[in-house]
Amino acid sequence: MDIRAILLIGGLDAEEKRGTERFGSIPLACLDVLGVSVEERVMRRLQHFGVSLCSLVCDAPREADRFTQCAALDSKMQHLHETGEQFWQTGEETFHRCAEDGAELVIVHRIGPYVEVDYEEMIQHHLDRRSAVTQAVDSDNRTLDLFVLSASARADTAELFQSRLQRMRRESEPFRVSGYVNRLKKASDLRRLAMDGLLARNGVMPEGTEVKPGIWMGASARVHRKARVVAPAYIGAHAKIRASALITRGTAIERHAEVDCGTVVENATVLPFSCLGAGLDAMHCVVGFRRLAHLVRDVEVEIHDGKLVGMIPLSAVSRLAGSTAALFAFLPRELYRGFRASIRRKGAARSEEPFEKVESPPENPVLEGSPSDSESSGFPSNMAVVRRYGDH
Repeated sequence: MDIRAILLIGGLDAEEKRGTERFGSIPLACLDVLGVSVEERVMRRLQHFGVSLCSLVCDAPREADRFTQCAALDSKMQHLHETGEQFWQTGEETFHRCAEDGAELVIVHRIGPYVEVDYEEMIQHHLDRRSAVTQAVDSDNRTLDLFVLSASARADTAELFQSRLQRMRRESEPFRVSGYVNRLKKASDLRRLAMDGLLARNGVMPEGTEVKPGIWMGASARVHRKARVVAPAYIGAHAKIRASALITRGTAIERHAEVDCGTVVENATVLPFSCLGAGLDAMHCVVGFRRLAHLVRDVEVEIHDGKLVGMIPLSAVSRLAGSTAALFAFLPRELYRGFRASIRRKGAARSEEPFEKVESPPENPVLEGSPSDSESSGFPSNMAVVRRYGDH
């Protein structure tokens, strides 16, 4: 059976969009959770069940692509940016194209909610009841933006897309999802998704290697030997944790992020390409892209001071140029310091006066039986010997 999938990210109107399912202007579905974005995790799950990906329609600004990555995107899959009514029209047009290409069933999933569903069970439920459209609900019977549509049900599909997935032309028995569900409405939901993954409460596996029990590290992640990482914790690919930093209580440091010296990160997520300054306490928050969302106070603020929350250059060339410049700035300074210290040591050695002159013993001393007290030593009894260290 030919089964296709259409993924939708966003699609809310202006009132719903404000502060919902986004961090700044970027949809939560596009952000990394333990090394892999939410949208890519959904794609991997679909591919695992043998579902072909058809299109991804997203209303995020195009500049958000710089902060996100999706290795699961097939070269044949369309990645479309649309907003407003055009967003839903594109979704409907994509469905018709899938049907014309021979698809028998089409899965439509708006992310929105992260759902770990058994697609085989949902498809079998749809076929057994001979439904035109089947919608998924969670364990509390609350609806999810996840549907299975028969390719022949074009009128039902038109009604569904024109109502922004809020209304069906014909009622049908919903499919109850028994797996993990996260609504992903706020930054706190993104944080909970990461924590649940670290505690193995869902299928969100950290992308990397478990170097110690409960501590996961991505490729080329670097942790200074004087930094502390307390399990459970995740350090993403190419991330840097500098000296005296503390990573604890389920913190996730995503790819290419940096935590500077002496900073404490507790129960927090640091988003990709973000940099925390030195000597900070980042607790109970999601931070990145020059923004901070505090989970306890439920407030999100923008931070303009790059010394507090900055951004890492996005391109590899820029990062390499920055590292090279830092190296060339560091080496002359250290060489100059070493040269000055050497001069100070030599000058101190020349100006140093001996504590007391001591005549050297004769070249061929004559030892006889038991020498008297006055002859027992070639050094005076009140002499002290001091060895000089450094330049003090």
